[in-house]
Amino acid sequence: MKLSPGLRALAARHRAPLVFATIGVANTALHTATLVALVELLATPPVAAQAAGFLVANLASFLGNARYAFRRRPTLAGYGKFLLVSLTSLALTLALAALAQARHWHYLVGLLLAVLLGPPLSYLLHRCYTFRLPVP
Repeated sequence: MKLSPGLRALAARHRAPLVFATIGVANTALHTATLVALVELLATPPVAAQAAGFLVANLASFLGNARYAFRRRPTLAGYGKFLLVSLTSLALTLALAALAQARHWHYLVGLLLAVLLGPPLSYLLHRCYTFRLPVP
């Protein structure tokens, strides 16, 4: 299938966020698969399995985003920054859940807010902090 020049230009302009989103979806599946496999096949306690799933998916997300979304070489220092942004995103998710609870909204409103605000904020933080190009 051949894309029109306008669509090709639009895709090129938004390549990094689209790749970031695709990697995010894939790593959500990886997190889930790791969690379920550990609980169901190895009888790992769910909280420990959830932590392992997070770590596996977070590392895979860092490697994938470094290579494909931001086109940078992965480093240990870079992973430290990536993990910090990931934990910041978790804090946002928890804050939005707490807001929904305090306002007596349905809990899915908190999830919806996290889904709508978390990925774009994470992308911007990673672009401006984790994978920022050095100033010449």
